[in-house]
Amino acid sequence: MSITKVILPKELKYTATHEWVKIRGRTAYMGLTEFALEGLGEVLNLELPIKEDELLVGVVLGDVETTDVMHEITSPVEGLVAETNKAILKNPGLVTKDPYKRGWLLKIKLCIPHRLESFLTAEDYLSQVQKKPKR
Repeated sequence: MSITKVILPKELKYTATHEWVKIRGRTAYMGLTEFALEGLGEVLNLELPIKEDELLVGVVLGDVETTDVMHEITSPVEGLVAETNKAILKNPGLVTKDPYKRGWLLKIKLCIPHRLESFLTAEDYLSQVQKKPKR
């Protein structure tokens, strides 16, 4: 799949480390972007924090194990894990098949309201990844 064919949900916000975020009040959902997942290979396992674990912006919160590589997941927000998506723990391939809906990773209770302007828009994220070689 080419990055030019990727259609990102415009209602989500994105990070330079390829996570997406949907913030509703003091709750954030997060996952991995399609671009991050396309080069990783088949997802075999996910290591994610559990309920009540504390997350800090920019700090590794877990990883994705694939047939080709181990990819670290960085926290885009500060808060406490409210819920881990149990469906993806049972079926890790769901992260790749439906990364923006059923493949979400965590629901996070934000410690402080997060400023949306600190994230990238869909257009800005696409522009950024088109300029960089894939890691």
